Amino acid sequence: MTENLKDLPAAITFPQLQAIAAPPEEEEDEDLDTSGLFLGEIAERYLHQFASKQEVDKTFGLYDKDGKFYIGNSPIEIRDDNIAVKGKVYHVTPGLWELLVMREPDDNVYTDEDKSKYAEILDMTSAMKHGNDPKSKKPKCSRGFKYKTIIKPIWENMYGYVGMQIKSIVIPSDPDALLDRLDLLLASKAAGNTGVRSELVGICDELLRQKVMSKSLYIKLMLHI
Repeated sequence: MTENLKDLPAAITFPQLQAIAAPPEEEEDEDLDTSGLFLGEIAERYLHQFASKQEVDKTFGLYDKDGKFYIGNSPIEIRDDNIAVKGKVYHVTPGLWELLVMREPDDNVYTDEDKSKYAEILDMTSAMKHGNDPKSKKPKCSRGFKYKTIIKPIWENMYGYVGMQIKSIVIPSDPDALLDRLDLLLASKAAGNTGVRSELVGICDELLRQKVMSKSLYIKLMLHI
């Protein structure tokens, strides 16, 4: 956390989340051609599931468009068992493939680390947002198992509770003050105080904006506060 700081506004306010609406019905894709890909054993197994259209998730996971794979609003590259999203390479485990492909991921397959990486990919590609629009404050929603058990909790940890108004909170811009306050709030939450989450999110947002906190640490904190 020693990177140079940029001047930023002295306060952050949180907007109100809009009501959610069901996404449009998915369109059937044409048969998937993977002949030009260099696939590892794990990727091949999961893409076979994808190609056969059995129990796969094309709303919060992989989908194909014009012969290319996408997640959210971003094309991805697959090489061996790994994927590249917006220039970042993820060394994909069976658990992360499970989350990226399956409609009902098996929690005996994926780990907390897999879930953290999946949350980062969802955030990078706006795959949880309505229309895959990064400016949208409205999440996609579903009545399905994956939305209820995985997507909704990730959204609420990262952006706030679905359908609830988030109070405006004034956050200082001084990084040392932010770090001190962060330590106090984390200790308070560990002691059982459930009323500090909104301020914790605001402080983490500001530290991320100032490049004092890394994106990977931000994602991990959002999943656990």
